[in-house]
Amino acid sequence: MRHLFVINPHSFSTPGVMKQIQMDIENCFTTEHKMDYKIYLSRYSRDAIAVIHRYISDCPNDEIVRIYAVGGEDILFDCLNGMVNFSNAELTSVPYGKTNDFVRIFGPAAVPAFREIKNLINAPSRPVDIIHCGGNYALVEVCIGMVGQAVVHANALFRRFSKKRWVHLFVPYIYTVSGLKALLNDEVMRQQYSVLMDGEDMSGDYFSIHVSNGPCDGRTLVPSPYAVPDDGMLDVIFANTRRKLDVARVIRDYTKGWFEKHHKIFKYKRCREIEVKSDVSMCVAMDGETFYAQELKIVIIPGGIKFFAPEGLNFVDYSHRAYKSPDKVKQDTGK
Repeated sequence: MRHLFVINPHSFSTPGVMKQIQMDIENCFTTEHKMDYKIYLSRYSRDAIAVIHRYISDCPNDEIVRIYAVGGEDILFDCLNGMVNFSNAELTSVPYGKTNDFVRIFGPAAVPAFREIKNLINAPSRPVDIIHCGGNYALVEVCIGMVGQAVVHANALFRRFSKKRWVHLFVPYIYTVSGLKALLNDEVMRQQYSVLMDGEDMSGDYFSIHVSNGPCDGRTLVPSPYAVPDDGMLDVIFANTRRKLDVARVIRDYTKGWFEKHHKIFKYKRCREIEVKSDVSMCVAMDGETFYAQELKIVIIPGGIKFFAPEGLNFVDYSHRAYKSPDKVKQDTGK
């Protein structure tokens, strides 16, 4: 078994934290385990994809290669796209990002557990679904429309203040400000989409189309509480309204997973494949990576990769966070 640690230096506000992680890795592999390992510092976005591909290609096909994404969602995205087509590769996250959305699926205690390198070296792996969208792969979500535009604005602010130590303390506020800015974009808010979902026509004008493989988003939010990353299905939330005041009124409930409270605005569907087209370029955020396109095909790949997590950690069911009407609560409690 070989181990490749891919570190994003931009995920750390101080170089001391990154150096400590490198020391922890070296201590684990030179004193306790004495296995073949390598550390690579990513230089820029997507830099690591080709590096990972070459590293795995140079290994025998029957030897397991474990890829550790050290940083945030951006480096996890790169690592996934570098190893996805290799049957002998396994992936994990050492979470030091702004949101750590995929790791959060394992519960509130998951982040510190995943940061302990010794917990990961011999950790069990499991099949995990992945999303194929265009020429890329994602673990958590594809957001089209207002949410995608908000991520564009948020990423710009994170880049602007990347060297400020305090930026990690203001992540929720940065996303809030970015969402309000996206709300003012009339073209995005009233965009027309042609949508075909498992053969069903769902075309319409939406301010957001949220395609999920996992429930978590934005560090603390759970907008898609029914999504599970190993059920072979995509969870899709369509948001439709022409009134910005309506959006401002419901957006907080939406981020909490309470979209069912506003059934006139939100439609919830499940599918295996969805095609989305628009005459105007669509703003798309794919696990935090943003781009523009006029046509997308989004497909779930059941068990597309193997993901390894610390012993005893499993996916948490977030469906209890979903909205329940007063009548439903009364029915469940018998009161």
